[in-house]
This record gives sequence, C-alpha cells and structure tokens, in this order.
Amino acid sequence: MKFLKTIATISLLVPTLFYADDHISVGTRPLSEEEIVAAKPAEEPEEEQSAGYTFNRSAPTYYSNSFHRLCFVKILDHNSYALDLEDGSEWKVSTSDGIKASNWHTDDPLIITQNNRWFSSYEYRIINQANNTSVEAKLFLGPLLNGEYSRFIVSIDHTRGEIILNDYSHWNISYLDASLFKKWALNDYVIIGTNSDTSFWDSSSDSLLINVNMNHCVRAKQL
Repeated sequence: MKFLKTIATISLLVPTLFYADDHISVGTRPLSEEEIVAAKPAEEPEEEQSAGYTFNRSAPTYYSNSFHRLCFVKILDHNSYALDLEDGSEWKVSTSDGIKASNWHTDDPLIITQNNRWFSSYEYRIINQANNTSVEAKLFLGPLLNGEYSRFIVSIDHTRGEIILNDYSHWNISYLDASLFKKWALNDYVIIGTNSDTSFWDSSSDSLLINVNMNHCVRAKQL
C-alpha cells in the first residue's frame, strides 16, 4: 500500500527533461556499452535459430494496452520513411522496408516488439495488425511531453521491481532485466510494446516496456 500511495504525491508532476518541439528526446540518459554488457543475464536459454532470424518456442500473447495507432507515414527522403504514432513518437523505418511502410494507412493498429533479425541495426519490429506485415524500425523521436497518450513513470520501487505509469497501470519488471531496471527513474517516459522474446525462465513477462530516456527496453508483466 505504501508503494501505491506514492502516486498521490508524485503523479501529475511535469517531467524536467530535455525535449525538442515538445517531444521527449531519445536517449537523454543512455547506458555505456560496459553497463549494457554487465546488465545482460549471466545465462539465457538456448533459442532455435534459422535463416537469420531468432524464433521463440511459443508465440507471444497480445493485449490491448500494447496496441498503438498509426497517425501517418512521413517521407524523409528517397525510400526512407518514418511512422508517427498516436503518442507523438516517431519511428524511422529501415530503407529495405520503406516501400512496405508507404502502403500503411492512418489508424492501422500496430504492435511494437523486439527485432530479432541477425546483424540488424534496428532494435524494434513494428507489426501492422490490419494487413499482417511488419517493418524494422528504431525510435527516432519520443512521445509528446505530457501528451494525452504519453506514458511516464509516477512511482517506482527498484527493490520490488515495480513501476506505476501516469495512467495508473502497474507493472512488474522481469528479474532477468533487473540490472537494466536499476537505472530507471521517476518521470522517465515509457512506450508499451509486446515481448516476443519470452524466456523459459520467465514466460509470464509478455509485455515490453521501452524507456525513451534510457533508449532501451525491459520485459515486464502488468499487475
């Protein structure tokens, strides 16, 4: 209860962050390469690999809070596109998927998950539920500062591995990502995705929480 009561005192705070054009800048507090390596779990279960992709033993379960809505597709330059979502976040699409993204439509329902293709510099894969296609993408611009659909942390408990967002959703971070979670802080902005990299050791963490300020993600489950 003490953890939950903290909302009353810290919710609705205006985050003091660096931003451009009222958007949250990505990676204002990035981890060093040494910290990223140190944060990886000592042991991960072996995964089946084939044709340059990593496949999971079980398909992820998708929940409504993991869905996003496409506002519009932006043309950056020749065969280079970006997706603007309902929270104001902007995602740069890989050039190889540019033509595919150009055929997506406003209000298409989208899911954000990990990109498990080998040797790709794009961390995420965005799946269009309307036409069952997907593109590789990277977070280029964060959500709108205090936007209607923007989510940020209003309560955090590093010991219990729990956070509460400004929409009062309550999340438990996978113990496999505990080292990454130690760096998270109040007012960090979060984008909710779906975890497609479920682990044998923690199959209940079916969601993906992307920390915009840290520019990394952790696996989690909603409480």
